[in-house]
Amino acid sequence: MCAASADPSSASPAGHSATKSANWIAADHADGRITAWLMHEGEARQQVSAGSSGELMADVTAVISKLGDCPADTPILLSDDSLRGGDTGTITVPAKVAERPMGDATLGGHPLRLLGGLSQTTPPAVMRGACNRIAGFLSLNPDWDGVICVAGATTHWALISANEVVSFQSFMTPQLWQGLAASLNLVDTPAYDGAQRAELTAAMNSIQSKPEALAARLAELQATQEAHGNTHAARLWGLLLGAELSAARPYWLGQNIALIAPAPLDTLYQTALDHQGVPVTRTDADRMALAGLVSTWRAMTS
Repeated sequence: MCAASADPSSASPAGHSATKSANWIAADHADGRITAWLMHEGEARQQVSAGSSGELMADVTAVISKLGDCPADTPILLSDDSLRGGDTGTITVPAKVAERPMGDATLGGHPLRLLGGLSQTTPPAVMRGACNRIAGFLSLNPDWDGVICVAGATTHWALISANEVVSFQSFMTPQLWQGLAASLNLVDTPAYDGAQRAELTAAMNSIQSKPEALAARLAELQATQEAHGNTHAARLWGLLLGAELSAARPYWLGQNIALIAPAPLDTLYQTALDHQGVPVTRTDADRMALAGLVSTWRAMTS
């Protein structure tokens, strides 16, 4: 557990003075999970993760309490993927992710910096935690131009040029899958074998040829549920991903594509993009999250 500071009066207020510490906590909330890293001079010494309950600050407190050797005044840099983090604000694209706003607070004795996000007027969209993953990718791949697909509860396709997010398109595909799967009593599997991939791509083909038939294809899935069993989970993914990729075509057609996604979304989106014949640079979501927090911390303390 985080040890209490020997002198509580020495706790720094949130702000620039707190950022000068060589020890700090990187924290990320995304995809129903809180992950925290205890950092020392740019290196992660410990990593702890736990599911989130919907109470962000209580969840972060619970996770960082599992980190050892961090005094109660250790500063925290937090990326939150939920839309309720409105107090931190957003900036409108085109914009550099490094320039998004931050909010100051305290969590117990910890000075807390909460990262803001990006917004877009047309089409209306807001991106928060995905910005941090984009910042991580760009910190590791400077001068990269193309499109970054950050998949999660909400998936964002972001056009990157000259180190700026020029525009982005957002989709609720994973949330749609969860809601429909619950009503259809479907259980997903992280391992997609040949038969499941075939079902997924066949469903993609059927919806991309007639996107207006999506509701009808879903009703057919419901009607034949008992006859087909486990392959229906893959077929539902194929219908929804096919619809998403059709709508996102201007973002991936002829572009360099980087995919940032947790499992099993990484495999699902990779399968869908492979089926379109799109070359993809696939990355690790946790690594991009940490890299984004580290690059932000370095900019704050430089």
